[in-house]
Amino acid sequence: MYNQRSATPLFSERTLFFLVFGLVTLVLVGGGIGTVVWLNGQLAGFRTPAKTSAVYTNYSPEPADPAKPYLQPASLAAMAKYITEHPQPQNVQVLKGMDTATIANYMVAMVAGGLKVDCTYCHNLSAGNFAAEDGLPVSEAQGVARKTLARQMMLMSQDLNQNFVATLPASVGGKQITCATCHNGKAVNFNGKTGTLTNYPADQSPLPDTFQLKLDTPADIDLLLITGKKDPNLAAVQYNQQVMTHHTQALGVGCAFCHNANYFPSNERPQKTWALTMLKMAQHINTTYKPIMAQKAPSCWMCHQGQQLPPGSANTGQVPAVLGYTPK
Repeated sequence: MYNQRSATPLFSERTLFFLVFGLVTLVLVGGGIGTVVWLNGQLAGFRTPAKTSAVYTNYSPEPADPAKPYLQPASLAAMAKYITEHPQPQNVQVLKGMDTATIANYMVAMVAGGLKVDCTYCHNLSAGNFAAEDGLPVSEAQGVARKTLARQMMLMSQDLNQNFVATLPASVGGKQITCATCHNGKAVNFNGKTGTLTNYPADQSPLPDTFQLKLDTPADIDLLLITGKKDPNLAAVQYNQQVMTHHTQALGVGCAFCHNANYFPSNERPQKTWALTMLKMAQHINTTYKPIMAQKAPSCWMCHQGQQLPPGSANTGQVPAVLGYTPK
C-alpha cells in the first residue's frame, strides 16, 4: 500500500504574500527611480540655468546667443577710442556731471543692455563721433532721431523714479526704472498697444480684447472706488473687476495681496496704497509721455509681466544719480 506523506510548505501563506509584495514594490520603485534618472539625463541638454545680473532684477543683459553679440566689436573699439580722445563728454544734455567713461558704462549696461541693440541703433559712427547729431538713425514710429528719443525716455525714467517710485518704501524692493524695465531686451516695447490693451495671450486671460485701463483723467481712477457702495452701476462694477483681474495677472498675486479679504474697502494693507501710486504713475505716463511711446498706452503688465518686482528694474545703486533716487 502506497504511503502518501503531506509536504510541509517552505513558507506560510502570510510570509509568501509579504515576499511577493516586497519584490513587486522593489521592482516598481526601482523602475520609477530609473525612469526619473533617465529622463533627467535626456532633458539635461534642454535646461538652461537662469542668468542673473548684479545690475538688474530677474533680467540678464547677456545676448541670447553668445556667438551673436548685439554690441559689435567695431562699435566698442570706436567707443574706447572716443573715451581716450574725449575724457570729458561733449554734447551731453541729460547725463550731466559724469565723465565720458562713466557715461559709456551706463550706455553699455542700461541702454544697449536694456534694448539689446548696438551703439549704431542710435548713433552715427561713420566718423566715430558719439557726440554727432547729424545722420542719426530715425525711429519710424515716432519720426524723430532715435538719439533724441532716447534722451526723452531718459528724462521720463528720471521723472518716474524721482516723483513716483521714490515714494515707495525700500521694503518694496528699492528698485528703479531703467530702459530694461519696459523694453526687457526688445528694441521696441512690445507690451503696450494702441487701442485694446490686454497684454496677455488670448488663451490665458479672461479679460475681453477691448479691455483698456482708463487713464485719461483723475476721475478715471475714482471709477475703481465702488467697493462698499450701495448703488454702483453695472458698468462701474464690471470695469472694477476687469482692472482687479489685470492687477492680479500683471503681478502674479491674489486679491489678498492688496486687500483685507474680510473687508475689501479697508485700506489697512499698504500694498493697496502702493498700487494706487502705480496707477497714478501709469496715468502720468499716458498723459505726458504717450507721444514718445508711439501712442501706446501703459499698463501694469507692461513692466511687471507677471512678477511682483518688475523684471529689468535696476537694483539699488545702479542707476546714475541724475536719473534715479536714494531709497528710503
